[in-house]
Amino acid sequence: MKKVLLLSAIFLVAVGCCEVTVRAADPTPSPKPSHPAFDKLKKLEGRWSGSASWDQGGKKGNVDFNLTYRTTSGGKAVMETMFAGTPGEMVTMYFLEGDDLTLVHYCSAGNQPKMKLETPRDSNVLSFRCLGGTNMTEKDSHMHWARLEFVDVDHLKGSWNSMKDSKVEWVAEAELVRQK
Repeated sequence: MKKVLLLSAIFLVAVGCCEVTVRAADPTPSPKPSHPAFDKLKKLEGRWSGSASWDQGGKKGNVDFNLTYRTTSGGKAVMETMFAGTPGEMVTMYFLEGDDLTLVHYCSAGNQPKMKLETPRDSNVLSFRCLGGTNMTEKDSHMHWARLEFVDVDHLKGSWNSMKDSKVEWVAEAELVRQK
């Protein structure tokens, strides 16, 4: 009788382990995060181009500007690529951190500022402010603020600034058109 009980217990444990293994291997993705501003970013998918102007302490210039947006990681991140294929290529990853829309900008300067969405006053404008980052301090030159304005489905305006020693180092603005 003890053998039967022991074998039954081993069988039940084995069946339970198999069931856990099957559930752990389930490839069904978890539900996508939902956030109005994040959903807006996902709709930018594709190529964008235009021109950008910049001002660095009175020294001004213009440059052709290209961005691509791609939703990745099962819909849980949006990747923005600036100056793709050039030595100055940079990537910005947008994602939800809890209820906060956050970005990390992988800068060609070698630092990675992290920014959080400020409380929107207008649903068509997303403004992000720096929370700190890696490979940098507040005294180092770093991207400190970013703003995206959704003009319409095919037009986007962007603004960025860099700070060093708690002072604005440069500002840039771009007007972009979706490429079809």
